[in-house]
Amino acid sequence: MRDFHDSITFRMNVVARKASLGLQHGLKRYDVTPEQWSVLNVLNHKAPISQKHVAELVEKDAPTVNRIMDVLVRKDLIVKIVDEKDRRVTLLSLSMEGKQKVQMIRNVVEMTCVQFYKGISDAELGVFLDILMRIENNLE
Repeated sequence: MRDFHDSITFRMNVVARKASLGLQHGLKRYDVTPEQWSVLNVLNHKAPISQKHVAELVEKDAPTVNRIMDVLVRKDLIVKIVDEKDRRVTLLSLSMEGKQKVQMIRNVVEMTCVQFYKGISDAELGVFLDILMRIENNLE
């Protein structure tokens, strides 16, 4: 049984690494990393949003998200705005350039995902996602 579990864990790591590298390759021409994409994607759907909330949604710690934000600000992809209701809070949104880049990147991400999941039905992916979520819950 131990070899079986080791095999599953090893395979999950290999697939995660290959998926990350595949996505990284697709994003390279846009000068965006997968980590930066995860933040841009959250901002595209949830902005304006606080940095703390972004960190929760992308499941990264605050210092990591802060570094990603700094890079994205320097690339003119996001803007920081002081919250009118609470001046201690900085809200993040996509810049106009960021909005345009997100639309271009979304196409690349969707094509990459089509390749990743080729030959696998939505029902199978649903079962797989359920299993992954159960494993994740066991790890918490």
